[in-house]
Amino acid sequence: MMRDVLGLKKSDKDPIYLRFIDLFSFIYTRLGINYPQMRSILSLKMTIDGRRDAPLPGMETGKKSDEEKNHFFSSLWVYTLISLFLLVLFAYDNWVFQYTLYFSFLFIMTLSTLIANFSGILLDTKDATLIGTKPVDRKTLGAAKSTHVGIYLVAFTLAIGLPVILFTFYFNGIVAGLLVLLLSFLASLWCLGLTLFVYATILKRFDGERLKNIIAYSQISLSIFMVIGYYLVGQIFQIIDPENLLVEINLSVGHVLLFPLWFVAPFGILQEGWSATYGLYSILLVVGTIFLALIYNWNSDRIESNLQKMDVSSVKQSRRGVIERLSARLLCFTPLETAYYHFGWQLTKTEREFKTRLYPSIASALVFPIVMTFNNLTGAQPGMETSPVQFLYLPYFTLFLVPVLAVSIQFSNHYKGSWVFSITPGQSRAPFLRAVTKAMLVKILIPLYGVLAIMVLFFTDLSYSLQMINGLLLVSLILYIETKRSVKSMPFTRKYSASDANLGCMGTVIFLIPVFIVSVIMIVSQLFIPFAEWGLLVLLTAFNIWWMRSGFESKEDKIKTK
Repeated sequence: MMRDVLGLKKSDKDPIYLRFIDLFSFIYTRLGINYPQMRSILSLKMTIDGRRDAPLPGMETGKKSDEEKNHFFSSLWVYTLISLFLLVLFAYDNWVFQYTLYFSFLFIMTLSTLIANFSGILLDTKDATLIGTKPVDRKTLGAAKSTHVGIYLVAFTLAIGLPVILFTFYFNGIVAGLLVLLLSFLASLWCLGLTLFVYATILKRFDGERLKNIIAYSQISLSIFMVIGYYLVGQIFQIIDPENLLVEINLSVGHVLLFPLWFVAPFGILQEGWSATYGLYSILLVVGTIFLALIYNWNSDRIESNLQKMDVSSVKQSRRGVIERLSARLLCFTPLETAYYHFGWQLTKTEREFKTRLYPSIASALVFPIVMTFNNLTGAQPGMETSPVQFLYLPYFTLFLVPVLAVSIQFSNHYKGSWVFSITPGQSRAPFLRAVTKAMLVKILIPLYGVLAIMVLFFTDLSYSLQMINGLLLVSLILYIETKRSVKSMPFTRKYSASDANLGCMGTVIFLIPVFIVSVIMIVSQLFIPFAEWGLLVLLTAFNIWWMRSGFESKEDKIKTK
């Protein structure tokens, strides 16, 4: 019997996503893609993702079934749990209001996840080196890469939208349920298409190190655009009768640029009947979908070709800045820790995956407080003074960046060099973790927190400066706690893969609850308890000095030093 070397023979044991994609094989064929080759490459990629090591030590069960376990899919239930809060929308009997907020939330979550977690896969150049030398055209290779990411995005979209989809079937009928199911999947493909369109435009014009920087900055711009767009969508609606939950819609010509509204127009036609506005938005949805499909068909092979520019760049010697040198002298207490400090600082300066994972979160943590400040100022009635409480909580948005930062420092493009740590004399992970945590504190968290704190002091009074200092000390302490909780190996020693995209998501959700409580206690106690801010200053300073001197030390390390 002839062996199925290429894996083209379909089997009943094929994963459900491969069998689902087989239903649309004719589309791939008509687009000029070699579907059997694409399917084989895709199957291999998903198999490799399923054989990644468990995110944390001790998670392996030793069972054979765990060999093919994909940790991304096993963590999607967390997002379904978060999306349960969207069910409050069904209290309003206005479909346009319900699905505008739903699709706005869906686009923000999907785009931010795509940018932060899958840009490294979309911009990976290894496929062209390993597979491109074989008789596989670039269009087929690009389709395999896009479909690889698309599987994760569709699964992610289904996890987010499942509660709303099920409640739509129950409250709004079968037609509305099928429509929201179809448009949810289409929205995930839109997110993929928009990201590829941005990357294709950049790849066509630039190359090398400049290209990497532009892509990083474009991700920040896209994150800012998503947050501002979500704010503008909220301004369209006005609750005119809170008791009866009546909502008024204020649409204008300028709102036609908010493409999530295009996905909502069919629901307006279903509930309210035909109108020129809903008809225009529905036409734009169809035209936009066709446009993205054509753009992808025309540029998929060019994207793979232009991706090779990512590796063409002149290597410049990185110099240590004044802030890096000064902060190392102040915060590092041993020569080994100082060396690790500079290592972590310089490595994160050149790591593309680190930037693509972290930069969108930085932009969101900065833009959300600015938008909320604008809301507080514009929502205040004439003649009324704004309360300081409306601004004091804004710097604490920096805490939302801490879990993402703690997870990001585990990965690196140069993870294969981690063998150096195993042969280092007197190896101890504590100095390395302390140094990297301090570097991330100075390089990322302090500048972000400083901007928000200055904004708060501008709108309040300089008398709240001590509260801002205490907040920064709290952020530093929480960064240490979260890093100690989530980082179980040496930093920068793991390869990032698609199956690890949701790593730490459940811990992040749980971790933010006590952080929120502690933040509220910090603000309230300093406002109403005499001399509380001075007491917190002494206490938080003592804790920070302790972890910066002896944090991350374990019993094994203490035994070795004796």
